[in-house]
Amino acid sequence: MLVYILLSSMLLLMNTDRASAQTDAITTAKNDLITAFQSIRTAQRQGASNTDLLPLINQLNTALQYEENATTLEQQDPTAADANAFQSINLSTNVSFQAQRLGDAAQTSSIRRIAFAYSIALGAATLAALAVVEAPRARRLIKKRQLRRARILPGEEEHAK
Repeated sequence: MLVYILLSSMLLLMNTDRASAQTDAITTAKNDLITAFQSIRTAQRQGASNTDLLPLINQLNTALQYEENATTLEQQDPTAADANAFQSINLSTNVSFQAQRLGDAAQTSSIRRIAFAYSIALGAATLAALAVVEAPRARRLIKKRQLRRARILPGEEEHAK
């Protein structure tokens, strides 16, 4: 009788460990789905285009289906539930990584555009300032050249004044 109780308790402990391992994989899958979703949202805020994000959203939907299958199969077929959970984890992790990469690229591109726009504005402001400051000098230079080109012949001194 004591042996029976000992064996029963050992089997219960093994099943509990197995159940917690199942739950851990499914919980990890759920957490990774949330992380991947947040990564996509962050990439959108950083300026990634919807066209670039659409394949990631489709992959995330597939990962969600794997996670739902794992949750459904958890009690009936633990091995299949594990396989689905791990598929979901792999897809979610991949989506997170790619979304972060797209977000970083979009942010870098945005920073470059802003820097270029500021450079253009600074160049235009510098040229405008030079034009305002140097305009009188340029007028004097043009008048001197015009006077040098105009030949003054003897007897035409009145026109030169």
